[in-house]
Amino acid sequence: MLRTLNTLLAIRTSIAANLFIYYIQKLPLIGKHVTDSIYSNLNLKKAVSVIVFLISLLWGFVIRLAYVGLLIYLPVVGLGKELSAEDQLQHFVHIYFLISFVVAGVSSATILEPKREKYVAVKLMRQSPTRYMKATLGYRYVTFMVYLLPAMLLFASMLGASITETILLVASVTLWRILTEYMHLKLFDKTGMVLIKNNVIVWIVIGIGYAAAYIPLLFDRIPVTSTILLSLPIYLVLVVGGIFAAVRLARYSNYSGAVDAATKRDDPLLDLGRMMSEAQKTSVKSKESDYALNGKHQENIGTKEGYGYLNVLFFSRHRSLINDPVYKRMAITGAFGVVGVAVVMILSQRAEFIRPDLGVVFPFLVMAMYFLSVGEKMCRAMFYNCDLSLLRYSFYRVASFEHFRIRLIKITVLNLRIATTLATALTTITLVANGGGGSTELLMMWVCILSLSVFFSIHHLFMYYIFQPYATELNVKNPLYFIINMLVSSASGISIIVRAPADIFTAIVVILTIVYLLISLILVRKYGSRTFRVK
Repeated sequence: MLRTLNTLLAIRTSIAANLFIYYIQKLPLIGKHVTDSIYSNLNLKKAVSVIVFLISLLWGFVIRLAYVGLLIYLPVVGLGKELSAEDQLQHFVHIYFLISFVVAGVSSATILEPKREKYVAVKLMRQSPTRYMKATLGYRYVTFMVYLLPAMLLFASMLGASITETILLVASVTLWRILTEYMHLKLFDKTGMVLIKNNVIVWIVIGIGYAAAYIPLLFDRIPVTSTILLSLPIYLVLVVGGIFAAVRLARYSNYSGAVDAATKRDDPLLDLGRMMSEAQKTSVKSKESDYALNGKHQENIGTKEGYGYLNVLFFSRHRSLINDPVYKRMAITGAFGVVGVAVVMILSQRAEFIRPDLGVVFPFLVMAMYFLSVGEKMCRAMFYNCDLSLLRYSFYRVASFEHFRIRLIKITVLNLRIATTLATALTTITLVANGGGGSTELLMMWVCILSLSVFFSIHHLFMYYIFQPYATELNVKNPLYFIINMLVSSASGISIIVRAPADIFTAIVVILTIVYLLISLILVRKYGSRTFRVK
């Protein structure tokens, strides 16, 4: 077992070291000095592997600190800052339970998880699937508890939890996750179903789980999850269930079926790459009927020339690919508005009905427009159906600023349609709830939503032109693209936690949008001819 574990760690370290070198090569300024010869330099590779291994250990603690701090602690102290420490702890345990027990219990299973390391160890190095999985599971849950305990001790103690309670919470979730591993395995044995790959079930659980986790904070309801979870009967059930599952997993001798399901159906080196490539290409292909242009489209094309003509022709010949995502988002937003109005009309008949405060909505607008924006999908479509071929010519790369401006206007118009639908839905819900009558907050909400739609239109197109992250197979390989996108998406969470007044929030959004527009125009004009290229 120790030999298998040692091999497992060697594989992980080697893969991580190679990725580390690869991404260093992609960095500006530094990357050009790191050549491919470093991969064959054994001594240097060993030094890099040691560094990467130490970083991976540190990263295990850091990621748990970020998880507990950002997803659980900050929402509790941010949204429930007027609550007592005891009530905040109740919310902390409630969110912890729903995310770590319920959501993770359904969406995560190490045994059936498709990983490159699993393919390398079992398929290429011919390790025993049983020995590999036992070593993996043992290492996984020992480190799971070790990494999580310091983060929980730090943040739970800040809310008044005792050391004993914190250790019980960490031990409980570890035992529960071992039990869910066993349940995933038995489900696969009985039905052949890999639950974590059933996206419908997994995402429904994620959506309901996260909503149920944070809703009590928004409506000032104190959950009783802590009292139940830390009770002696529940803890005994978790201990018995976890130990039973651990023993059964240790004695289980037929892991080959589960490993085959993860390394054949979702082969990270073979089938998955091909499947993802085909799926990406299918998602950006147009219908054949789009190429038959009607009189209106021919009239629009006839009035254009140069890159204006090229882009109008592109958007006309791919109109279903361009318009369908917009119409779907508008339909979903409109349905949300109808349901919201119906709910408000029903609740307003009750004497205890409290008229909603529109200012509460503003922090959530960033997240809403981030997910509703079609900019990223449009960039994929433009790359696959147009730019992949044209970027091979220098004249097209040199004129990047010209078609950047044309496309920015088009994507902004598409996102403004969605934004207008969302603003209309929220306005209708607000007017029905408040019995009619406008307000300054309604005007600011419109300005905020429309500005955010422009912001994300700029963001996605700017990232596309400056980093051009797509390879010929539509894989995204630029690390800076991931990092910046992650920072921008995290702003949605920050805006919810740090609640600014509506007027200040709107002013910040408008200013950031204007600044981002100016920066994007300057940088694309200056660097677009060099950065906008095929990789």
